[in-house]
Parts: sequence; structure tokens; C-alpha cells
Amino acid sequence: MNTSTTLLAETTFVKRLQMIGAATAVVGIVLSIIGAMTDMHRFLFDYLTAFVFWGGIGVTSVFFSMLQFLTRSGWSTAVRRIPELTGGFTLLLAVLLLPIVFGVGDLYHHWVHPEPGDVVLAGKQAWLNVPFFITRLFVYVGIWVLMYFVIVGNSFRQDKRNDIVPTRRNWMLSAPLTIFYGVTITFAAFDLLMSLYPHWFSTIFGVYYFSASLVGTLAVITIIAVFLVKAGLLTDWLTSDRMHDLGKLLFAFNVFWAYIAFSQYILIWYADLPEETIFFAHRFAHGWGVVSLLLLVIHFIVPLMLLLSEDAKRNLNTLLTGAFILLFAHLLDMFWLVMPNYSHDTVTIGWMEFAPVIALGGIFMLMTAVQFRRHHAIPINDPFLPEAQ
Repeated sequence: MNTSTTLLAETTFVKRLQMIGAATAVVGIVLSIIGAMTDMHRFLFDYLTAFVFWGGIGVTSVFFSMLQFLTRSGWSTAVRRIPELTGGFTLLLAVLLLPIVFGVGDLYHHWVHPEPGDVVLAGKQAWLNVPFFITRLFVYVGIWVLMYFVIVGNSFRQDKRNDIVPTRRNWMLSAPLTIFYGVTITFAAFDLLMSLYPHWFSTIFGVYYFSASLVGTLAVITIIAVFLVKAGLLTDWLTSDRMHDLGKLLFAFNVFWAYIAFSQYILIWYADLPEETIFFAHRFAHGWGVVSLLLLVIHFIVPLMLLLSEDAKRNLNTLLTGAFILLFAHLLDMFWLVMPNYSHDTVTIGWMEFAPVIALGGIFMLMTAVQFRRHHAIPINDPFLPEAQ
């Protein structure tokens, strides 16, 4: 293999990604600072939305790579390096977590400052207390960073080895680390999102957040892959078959998200318990019902119709459109989960809601560009690479 064809550091694609990422990050950070100075309480909820959106994609990118080693997948070797490069965003999560840590009293005021005589929160105090809460968040991030250094690190090391020792290590370690990912992403969803309204609970909520993050991750992988092909890069590996495979995964896991979302709704509807139905009561009234309907349309109905056929999954423009729609739908989903806890009487949406998303999105793109500069865009010495062409 001519390894120069996998080094994209000086290509127009990487330079443009770095430039756009830097400009977007600067604009987003400036707007976020203005937003925080204008209304800190509202900004914190907006920031949490952005964090669970981009953070979930970064962490689940590492999981996607880990899953390929777990299943010893051959076809995915051609696309696996993309999520390994976007997974570098995970390294920044400890710093990006700080606004949530400092704003814990505003975001989670229900259990940080419980009303006297609230027996429900009194029973949850052993779990929902500030020191333990903050400790757990950093433990989750620590485990995610460890996953990155082990799985993605071994993948990078394989590029420089003639044997397959790093790959064999990933085959062995991917199974236990997948369990760690499943546990941490579930409890992170409970802590960061479900505890915003601690009287409500759903045992399926961790799976809901996982499936949503996986859809967002697959959308990002697909977008980058399509742009690489359109730029004339990696066309020997990112073939029509690989685009079709990405389209199938994106379509299938979006249907899985819809199944989990409907399962959560139908279980709560059937039980008809006030402490559970309050979640949907806040999202079906005062304008939030429109957001709920829009989420159903753009997160399920439109992608279902758009990406159902094989031809659609092989058409770069159609696939790119579907991926962008689902990435926006995932953002709307996180907004739908977080912002009714800020105000369930009105739908709060304006430039402040987009500022942290733009800021973290710019940082995400910039970090991805840095990774493209440092590493091959294809795992050049992976033993399964010949199967991917």
C-alpha cells in the first residue's frame, strides 16, 4: 500500500476543516460568553444540551471503534479510522465538564436545594448529593479517556507495526471495555439528564441516550466519509459498498432509537403513574407538543422515507442529506430532553440556545482536524484491511 495516500495532513479537506473549526469555535465561544453574562441560568441549560450532544458523539465514536474490534469486522476497517479521529474529542471532556460542575446548583436545583419534607429526594440523597455527583462525572470521563488510549491508541500503534500485537490486544480488551462503556453511558444519562427532574425516572433511559448518541455518531461518520469521497480522497476504500454499509447502519440504528423511544412512551402511558407521566405532560403542552411532533417527523418519518431504498444509501447526496437531517434531529432530541426543565411553560429558543452548540461543534471539528494531521486516515497495517476494499 502507498501510505502517502492515507496521510491527509496537507490536503485541502483537512486545512478547510481546521479553518472552519477554528472560526466556528471562536464565534461560538464569544457568543457563549455573551450568553453567560446575559442570563447564566439559561446558558447553563443550553451548555448542558451542547455537552450531552457533542460529548455523547465523541465517546460513542470510541465505542464504535471498539465494537469493530469486538466483532472482528472486516468491512468496517475502511471507515473505522474516522470515528477513531473524531473520538479525540473525548480527551477534552474533563475540561468541558467544568461549566456543569460549577453550575450544578442551578442545573440540578431540585435535589441540590430540595424542599423541606420531600421524602422522595430524601430517599435519593445518598446518590444525589453534590460531592458524589461530581466525583461520578469525572469517573465516567476518566473511563472514557482510558477507553480512548487503549482502543484507539492500539489502533494507531498498529500503523507502525509489522506484527498484529496491538490489534490482538484490542480483540482481548474490547469485550470488558464495552461493558464499562455501557455502564458509564447509562449512569451518565441518569446523572446528567434524568436527574434534572429527580422525581421522574425511567429504567430504559440509559438505552435511549445510548441509541440517540449512536445515531448522532453514525451521522457524523457518514458526513465525513461523504465529504472525503467528494474531495477525491480515500476513494479506493470509501467505495459505494462502504457508503451503502454506513447508510444501512444509520437507517437501522435510527429505527432502533425510534423503537426505544416508543417503548419508553408506551410503558409510561400504560402504567399511568403521575410520577412518570409528568415527563410527557411537560413535553406535550405549552408549545412543547409542536417540538415533540417535529422530533417524530424529522427523527423517524423523514429518514425512514429518505433512506429506505438501497439506491438512496448509495447516492452520496441523498445519504449526506439523511445524515445531516439525523444529526440535527439528534440535537433537537437533546434540546427536547433538557430545556423543558428550564421552562416547561414556554419553548425557549433563540441565539443563546445555539451558542454553546456552535462553540463545542467548532472545538469538535478543530480536534478532528488535528487528529487527521497526526494520523493516517486508514488503519494501514490492520490485518482485516484487504477485506474492506
